[in-house]
Amino acid sequence: MDHSEVARLVQALEDEVNNGGFDQYFFNSAGNEAAQAIEALVAIGADKTAAILRRACARFPAGMPPTEWSTRQEQLLEIVSPDSEAFEEDDAEFYRYQDDLAAMVAKTS
Repeated sequence: MDHSEVARLVQALEDEVNNGGFDQYFFNSAGNEAAQAIEALVAIGADKTAAILRRACARFPAGMPPTEWSTRQEQLLEIVSPDSEAFEEDDAEFYRYQDDLAAMVAKTS
C-alpha cells in the first residue's frame, strides 16, 4: 500500500468519525474500505486506532463490515436500531486521539 493510499484511508476514517462517529463511517462509502483502513493504520504504527476500528468492525455479524453498501446498511440498521449508542464507546476512544494520525502519516511519506 503506497503512501497516498494510506493517507487517503486514514483521512477518510478521521473525516467520517469526527463528523458523525463510527455509525457515519460505516454508513458512508468510506466504510467499504474498513479492512484496508485497518491495514493503513497498522502500516503507520497507529496500533491503538487500529484496535478501536477493529472493535467497531467486530460488531458486524461476520466480524467485518460488508464492502457492499446496501448489505452493510441492512446490517448497520440491525446493530444500531436495538442500541442507538452501539458505537458510543468506540467513538469516545477514537476522539481521545491516542495516536497522532497526521504526524504518523506524514512520517511515512
